[in-house]
Amino acid sequence: MASAQWLLTRAARSESRIYDANLQLEKQLALLDRVSVQRVRLERSFTAAMREFKQLQKDRQARPQPQPVQPAQSARTVQASQVPHPDYVMSEGTETHPVFCSTLTPDSR
Repeated sequence: MASAQWLLTRAARSESRIYDANLQLEKQLALLDRVSVQRVRLERSFTAAMREFKQLQKDRQARPQPQPVQPAQSARTVQASQVPHPDYVMSEGTETHPVFCSTLTPDSR
């Protein structure tokens, strides 16, 4: 639908350019005939797509909606139970260690 609409807009601009150009009448009519044939095809395409879209909407609304399932557990509990336990866990005593350890003694001059 979007491409048909875009092409229809282009066809309208082309048609106005044909009118603005100073062409011989026969050439102008031939170009306008081509543009009008293209316009009719695009309008049919757009209309068919719109009809199909509306039919799909009706079908979707007519379909019975599934009832939402009431969770027995909270989402956090379910999420936590689905995450596998890691093979390695860092020890709790890491806060007392300094971030940077230097083997050099401070300068005492």
